[in-house]
Parts: sequence; structure tokens; C-alpha cells
Amino acid sequence: MPTRTLNRNAEAPEIELPPDAATADDHRNPRRRRRHEEEPIPDVGLLLQPEPRHELDKLILHAEVKTDILAGLRALEIRADLDRIWNLSAIQPQEGKCILNFYGPPGTGKTRAALGIALKLGKPLYQVDYSSVISKYLGDTAKHIKAAFAAAREHDAVLFFDEADSLLSKRVATGESCSTSINQNRNCLMQELDRFDGVVIVTTNLFENYDPALLRRIQRHIKFRNPDASMRRELFALHLPNPDRVKADYAVLAELSRGLSGGDILNVCVNAIHAGSTDADPANWRVTQELLEREIRKVKKAKAEHSGEKGKNRRRIGFQPS
Repeated sequence: MPTRTLNRNAEAPEIELPPDAATADDHRNPRRRRRHEEEPIPDVGLLLQPEPRHELDKLILHAEVKTDILAGLRALEIRADLDRIWNLSAIQPQEGKCILNFYGPPGTGKTRAALGIALKLGKPLYQVDYSSVISKYLGDTAKHIKAAFAAAREHDAVLFFDEADSLLSKRVATGESCSTSINQNRNCLMQELDRFDGVVIVTTNLFENYDPALLRRIQRHIKFRNPDASMRRELFALHLPNPDRVKADYAVLAELSRGLSGGDILNVCVNAIHAGSTDADPANWRVTQELLEREIRKVKKAKAEHSGEKGKNRRRIGFQPS
């Protein structure tokens, strides 16, 4: 369900702004100051209720991914014992704090795992809408970041930043265009992470671009990978839920789909179901090996063309004059 509009008068920690941020934000533009005083902070995310199908045990993930996730959550479950034996609160006073980084290719289960964590903790998932956070107005993005953390506190939710690469990437050297605004946003995010006593999950496809200062704030970095052959067989079986109408060899499909993600295999199955459901009489609807193999070829072709275009763009950029 959508979140409620947050109260602008609610107490929130102050942001440590760059020296010229206030001047750039308000004093140079009094019209903007009036606009800011009149407009409420918008909703910046959605509150999602996890479902039983999101249980971590039901997700098809690599074993080490599940092990790392459960290890991170166990630290919350045994916090009282950790304090009793190790006096952990002396060095980490926020007993409910857990920050996880999921990184890896798209379609490998990062979002589903976030929902699984929320379900295991008995909490909703507050998924930040990246397009609502980023603003062209100086200072607004930082306020929206604060609003996301405030919403997670209000709903006692797991906070989920999905593919927010530009929020998490390295800060910009002073003097570069927009450096004040970009660095202010990074600082704000890291300050809010320090103050938040709850579970935060961030995901990225570009782990190498993370700001080093952010890395040390994250307890666990968990790498998601494309499924292996046995996992691909399971995914085909999962995404073709009426086996009586399927005539296919999952072992062959698993081999043919090498290199595809779980999300890719879901698309293959859904498209094959649609292709096999065109007869006027639903009694004749079937999914066949031929249909599935055809959809696999389509997905592989699209991914290859996309990779080729990305390579061309990189080469083009490389030859630009400095």
C-alpha cells in the first residue's frame, strides 16, 4: 500500500551541510525558499507487505547467499546473548541495526530476498522510489533521503534502497560541477545510516562504484549470481505451475538457458505460456519444448544485442576528446 505523507514538523536529525549549501539552497533564490516552505515533503516510497511465497526457504538462491543472509539476521535474534557474553553494546549500541548490501547482475533475486527478510522479521518492506528521491533542486534530495528513513521508522519497516547507484557512488572532488549537491546527498545518506536503528538493504549492479565511506557502514556484502544448472531446472518447474499442460525436458532447458538469470527464466516461461494459449479452446492450451526453446533464444539474442550496444557506447566514450 502507498505510504502516508510524512509530517514535515516531526523531529529529525540535523544534516551537516557543506559550508555554501544554505546560501546556494535558499539565499540566492528567495522564490525557491517560498516554494519550499509551502510544499510538503512528497511520499518517497511504497510500503510492501511480504507474502508467504517470499519465504527465504522457498527462494531459489545459491546456498552461500542464504547462509550469509541468515547469519546477518541471526545477529539480531541473539543480540541479548551477544550483549551478555561480549558486551556488544559497548561498541555497537544500536541493537536493532543491520545493514546489508546485495550486489550482482539484475534478475538474480535481490528484491525477492529483501521481501523474504522482511517476512522473516515480521515487518513490512519500505521500498524507496528512486525517482521520488532525486530532485533537481539543491537540498531537496537530502530532505527526501531523510523522509525515507523517517517513513521506515514510522512503519517499523525494513528500509530498501533498490539500485540507487548514484546515491551510493563515490563522492565528487570539490570544484567539479554539482559537487556540493552530490556530496551533500552522500553525506546525508551516511549520516542517516549511522542514526538508523533498524534493518537497511541496499542493492546495486555496480558494486565497484560504491563510496569507500559507505562500505565500512555495511555489515555484510552478499553477492548474488546467476543460477547454476540445478537451480535453472528448479526455476523452470517453479514458473510452469501446471505440469500437466507442459511437455518439456527441464534438464535440456537448463543447459540451453546457461547464462540467464532467474528473472530471464521467469520471462521465458511467461512468454511461452502466452504463446501456448492462443487456441480458441482453452482445453488445447499447452507449453511445449519448442515454445520454451524459442523464448530462450529470444532472450539470449536481446541480451547479446544489449551487451553489444553497451560495448559500442564505451568505445565511443573512450575516443571522445578530453
